[in-house]
Amino acid sequence: MKYILDTGMGTELQERGVNVPDWKKSIWSADALIHNPESVKDIHKANIEAGSNVIITNNYYVTPNILKRENLESDFTTLIQKAIDLAKDARSERNDVLIAGSFPPIETSFRPDLTPENDQIIDFYKDLLEIMTGQVDIIICETMSSIREGKIACEIALKEFDEVWLSWTTRGVDGSTLISGESLEDAIMVGNKIGAACQLLNCTATNLVTDHLETMKKANAFGAYANSHALKESHLIEDLGKNVDPDINHYHNSVKLTPDEYAKQAKIWFDEGAYVIGGCCMTGPDHIKALVKLTS
Repeated sequence: MKYILDTGMGTELQERGVNVPDWKKSIWSADALIHNPESVKDIHKANIEAGSNVIITNNYYVTPNILKRENLESDFTTLIQKAIDLAKDARSERNDVLIAGSFPPIETSFRPDLTPENDQIIDFYKDLLEIMTGQVDIIICETMSSIREGKIACEIALKEFDEVWLSWTTRGVDGSTLISGESLEDAIMVGNKIGAACQLLNCTATNLVTDHLETMKKANAFGAYANSHALKESHLIEDLGKNVDPDINHYHNSVKLTPDEYAKQAKIWFDEGAYVIGGCCMTGPDHIKALVKLTS
C-alpha cells in the first residue's frame, strides 16, 4: 500500500454539528465552502494528523447541475477554487501530503439515469481540469455509477495528469454491479484499457469491498474507501433499479461499524495488495488512526 486517503467530508461535517443540507435536494457538503470553510479545513487537517497522506478537495457537490438547485451556477469556478485553497491551507506545513482533486458525478449521486448527454459531461470535466491543472497532485474520479461517466471523466483527467484514480460505486446492490446495472468487472476492464493508475470502490458497504476483492485485483492497481457500514445481506433485492432506491437499501439493511471494525476489513484489503485505502461516509479521523495502526 502506498496511500492513505482521508475520510468522508459531508458526514464528518454533520458529526461536528455543521448544518449540511439534504444531498438529494440541495448542495450538501458544498454548502460548507460558503458558510463553514474553516470546518472543511479543520477536517482536512484532522485527517492529516491522523495519518492520511492524500486529502480530497471538497468539491464533490460543486457541479453546474447541483448548484442550479440553489441558483449558484455562476459560483462554480469560485467554489472549486475555494475547495482547492482549503486543501492547500490544510497541508501547508506538510510536504508529504498530496491533494487529490475530485472529479465527481455531474448529477445526483447514485442516479446514473439522470446523467446528461456526453457533450455536457465533457464540458463539465474539461472545466474542472482547467481549474485543477497545476494546483492538485492527483485526480480522483469518484463514486462513478456508470461506465460511460467514469470513462469520460478519467479520459479527460488523463490529458493533464499521469496519476488518475477511477473509483466506482456498487452502493445498495450486491457488489458485483454498478448502480447502472453494468458489471464491476466490465468497469475494471474499461479502466485498465484507458490507463487509470488505480481503480477503487467507494461509498459502498465495507463488506462488499471485501467480497469482491478478486474482481478489484484485476485492476492495474486497486484500492477502496468504503462507508463505515456492513450490509446485512449481499443479495437482498433482485429488481434493483426498477422499484427500489439503492440508497434506502444501503442504509436500511446495514449495520454501522466502529473505527476498529472498519480497520479490520481494510486490513484485509491491505493484505491483498491494495494501493490505496481510506474512508467514505460515516468515517472520520478515528478511522484513519485505526487504519494506520493496523497497516503500519
